[in-house]
Amino acid sequence: MTTFPVNGQTDSWPYFQAPFSENDFRLLFTQHPIPMWLYDPVSLKFLLMNDAVFQFYGYSAEQMSKMTMLDIRPEYEYERMLAAIHAENDFGKPQIWKHLKANGEIVEVITYGRRATFNGKPAILAIIQDQTEIRQARDEISQTRSLLDNLIKNLPIGVFVKDMKDNGRYVLFNEAASSITGKEAAHVIGKPDDQIFNEKDASCFIRQDQHIMDNDSTLTIENEIPLHNYTRHVRVVKRTIPAQNGERPRYLIGLMEDITEEQALQAHLTYTAMHDALTNLPNRVYFSHHTAGLFSAEKTQQGHALLFLDVDHFKHINDSIGHAAGDALLCQVARRLTGFLQPQDFIARLGGDEFAIIHPFDMSNPDHRQEIGRFAEELTDLFRQPFHLDGSPEYVGCTIGVVIAPYDGQDIDTLLRNADLALYAAKADRRGIYRFYEQAMRDAVEKRHRTALELHAAMQNNEFVLFYQPIFSLTTDLITGCEALLRWQHPTRGLVAPDDFIPVAEDTGIISAIGAWVLRQACKDAIHWPEKIKVSVNLSPVQFNSRGMLDMVKSALEESGLPAKRLELEITETVLLSNTEHNTELLFELRKLGVSIAMDDFGTGYSSLNYLRTFPFDKIKIDRSFVSDIDNDKRNLAIIQAVVSLGSAFNIVTTAEGVETQEQLTRLKDEQFGEVQGFFTGRPMPQQEMCDFIASRDIGNVLNLKKHSKNNAVK
Repeated sequence: MTTFPVNGQTDSWPYFQAPFSENDFRLLFTQHPIPMWLYDPVSLKFLLMNDAVFQFYGYSAEQMSKMTMLDIRPEYEYERMLAAIHAENDFGKPQIWKHLKANGEIVEVITYGRRATFNGKPAILAIIQDQTEIRQARDEISQTRSLLDNLIKNLPIGVFVKDMKDNGRYVLFNEAASSITGKEAAHVIGKPDDQIFNEKDASCFIRQDQHIMDNDSTLTIENEIPLHNYTRHVRVVKRTIPAQNGERPRYLIGLMEDITEEQALQAHLTYTAMHDALTNLPNRVYFSHHTAGLFSAEKTQQGHALLFLDVDHFKHINDSIGHAAGDALLCQVARRLTGFLQPQDFIARLGGDEFAIIHPFDMSNPDHRQEIGRFAEELTDLFRQPFHLDGSPEYVGCTIGVVIAPYDGQDIDTLLRNADLALYAAKADRRGIYRFYEQAMRDAVEKRHRTALELHAAMQNNEFVLFYQPIFSLTTDLITGCEALLRWQHPTRGLVAPDDFIPVAEDTGIISAIGAWVLRQACKDAIHWPEKIKVSVNLSPVQFNSRGMLDMVKSALEESGLPAKRLELEITETVLLSNTEHNTELLFELRKLGVSIAMDDFGTGYSSLNYLRTFPFDKIKIDRSFVSDIDNDKRNLAIIQAVVSLGSAFNIVTTAEGVETQEQLTRLKDEQFGEVQGFFTGRPMPQQEMCDFIASRDIGNVLNLKKHSKNNAVK
């Protein structure tokens, strides 16, 4: 690419007064695809232009040597052009003009003008950008402006250029570089680093520059520049400027950026990412970073207690007063805890109302467990004083689970899991206390997990069986029904009672599948009994609330052929504690099928009488706890008598569970109780034994109270 002086001189620039050599000027001016020229502001003649001018406008060098600035404009732009030059408002900011190409095409361009000196005389440097290109390639605008600012040394990013063949002397140091470093360009230009900076910094810069030139590489570094009253952080990118014709690079260019605000922003973002926005405490991420490698058995003299703290009744505050009050409570809790803790302690909010506290202790102290216990007790005592929310005092407590590292775990995941188990155990015991982790807690959880997995396998392997316990009428002494009782025939543990696996089945949701099987199997078994004997099936609250309960009952009846009047469904008051309207509607739908509904464990809940008024139960079954001491406890006898009265008033059958002695049976009959079941009248037994039991009683033969004994009743 060639640069053309157009005033007749063709030698090598003897008249151009600039701080650069000819090669320098070629690098910064001529070797760019953007059209550029110098013109005389008096005669308006072109003095100098690059190849891009001829390529863009289509004029030859000879033509343009005879032209002025007016000749490349339409006539209607003449007056504006002359006025702009006269007023000198064509400098310092881009201007939009109409230019005329050699083929007569009028194009819209943006020009950037700056004063310059050419051959010792004032001149104007103009850079022309096709407006069409700007619209089509906006990303090139940045490059264009960067070039302009590089030429006029006014980029917002500091730019400097060093002549490495001249001892690294600065040949360019723009205003931004001056502002960033606090060094005036006049003090820098023409000097090497060792004449500008202190010996240590200069030596470092020289080594960096030499490495870049030797390896033709790019180097990015960050420096701190001490100014009058603060330190500025600067990022510098250095690299060589490629030379022409394959020559060895001579110049090194550097871009300098003030990253003080960027680093401050990054520090703020880092802080935000590592801290809880509400309480300003370290968050779970910070907690994980802080605890990484903290718990180790190698630190034999330093132990750490991890306390997992949960605010009691926090949900109640949110629900009753509002989430804003809940947030205010958490902030007060955080301040109270922080004010109590010592500098060596660490606290984080893990989320919700959960806080984690790390308390170091001396492992050589034989009483360290007691010391940690006192520390936990003091934490709970902090909650004895009220918290003030919206001007009113509110009382909440806290429950704490405690683990000790490295005894209870040597990594944070294990310790958190164990602390959570200890917290769960404390809540199950009594809120407002602390509990240390014990291995038995982990064993129970693992057992529960194994049981959950085995329950799924049990369904697939048909390991569940039904036992039946007969129910006798005290009016007729006949068997009126049998209660289906689920058992699990475990391949290694043997026969497992429902209390050992039903809670797990309810928690994992498999209870619905198990319950459906029980219902189907009980109906199939009952079809083989005499028609007057019903089958009673217990429904879990979780099962009752599941979708398709009504269809499940219909399907079991249709599949077995059992009349609906021979099926009795037993529910507990827990079923009606939640979603009462839906559950009551379901009970009425079941009643429409002809199924009997019994309330099990009557008297152990909260609102039994209200439920009796809400839904007309067919039967109420009193819990065995009221029967066990009926002869000695007058209060139990009074309850029995009250239940009889209720049954008579509501026309509901009353059934007593857990009858184990002749005396209990006689007393219940004397009190005119309706039905009984228990070990004394008949133990739970498999289907075939139940059939034999019924047959041995001559299809419901009398339950002879005078001759009946415990020995012949229990089988």
